[in-house]
Amino acid sequence: MVYPISLDVLYQIFTRFGKVLKIVTFTKNNTFQALIQYADMLSAQTAKLSLEGQNIYNSCCTLRIDYSKMQNLNVKYNNDKSRDYTNPSLPTGDANLDAASLALGGELLPQLLMGAGSQPRARIPGAPGVLPTPFAAMHGLPSPLAGPYNGVPPTGGLAGLGGFPLGAAGLGVRVPTNAQTSAVLLVSNLNEEMVTPDALFTLFGVYGDVQRVKILYNKKDSALIQMAEPHQAHLALTHMDKLRVFGKQIKVMLSKHQTVQLPKEGQPDAGLTKDYTNSPLHRFKKPGSKNYQNIYPPSSTLHLSNIPTTVTEDEIRDAFTKNGFTVKAFKFFPKDRKMALIQMPSMDDAVAALIKMHNYQLSESNHLRVSFSKSNI
Repeated sequence: MVYPISLDVLYQIFTRFGKVLKIVTFTKNNTFQALIQYADMLSAQTAKLSLEGQNIYNSCCTLRIDYSKMQNLNVKYNNDKSRDYTNPSLPTGDANLDAASLALGGELLPQLLMGAGSQPRARIPGAPGVLPTPFAAMHGLPSPLAGPYNGVPPTGGLAGLGGFPLGAAGLGVRVPTNAQTSAVLLVSNLNEEMVTPDALFTLFGVYGDVQRVKILYNKKDSALIQMAEPHQAHLALTHMDKLRVFGKQIKVMLSKHQTVQLPKEGQPDAGLTKDYTNSPLHRFKKPGSKNYQNIYPPSSTLHLSNIPTTVTEDEIRDAFTKNGFTVKAFKFFPKDRKMALIQMPSMDDAVAALIKMHNYQLSESNHLRVSFSKSNI
């Protein structure tokens, strides 16, 4: 059985991770591919992290996703091969013309690239913003959105795509029900002897700007964490669920709450609720911050930055050692000694070190910045 992949199917899948502005589909090397432009980099990154390697349909059409070099898609026609959702008044053009020649214009700018199955993979390296993907050559087939395809019962997979058994949800991809999903996370199985609002603020702040943290008064192994917006919450969930923190594997899920309420005056709280709205430690408050491009899964190696040129390797090693951490390896960046990598014995140790050492004062005017690294030493 052949399952159709259309522009509408792609929109249904990718719009769950953020606002999709434009889509262009085309065929290259016998492979169906698409360029998908989001409104912001974080949405593109969340989509890539969540969907890379997943099947659109059960056991079929594996997504291969890379960042494109393109910064913007120049869509000239709205039809079954290209679509500008910000400009519905565009003409339909000639549907028989190749969409790439119709829509991409002269310059290559940023996007995301997708592809499928064992077909050759066209990779467009680059930065977040637009997503491309190669699938098997299945373009031109009817959209499955109208209903079951050839009587296939509506089982499994991503909800909302007619009756097709789409595979991503069944494989554990955490897909928000819509783009307006909650920005509040419920975190459970915390080590209540060690966890604090500040610790959760620092750890979850790697993946977004934490606004408020509430450790539940009557269930101190659980907490509510409010991020600045839903996509940050989804990104944190993707990386933090089942992570070991202070010796316990935490569980992270989206909360039904839309905000974390501050305690009323006189209400017992014991300092378990904190508001971080105006914290100077937010990593993503500047629009277009480069920090969006340096978000990586937890690992045993930490990326250190904001190191004064006068601080030596021994001083940094000593700072970690004095705070109870064993340093396995250390390396300054060859071209920029303001940054370094430090390797801990395990991911558990790295998580604890990040919580403890982020914002550690190295000099009168320099505080250490700590995040997870994409590479080992």
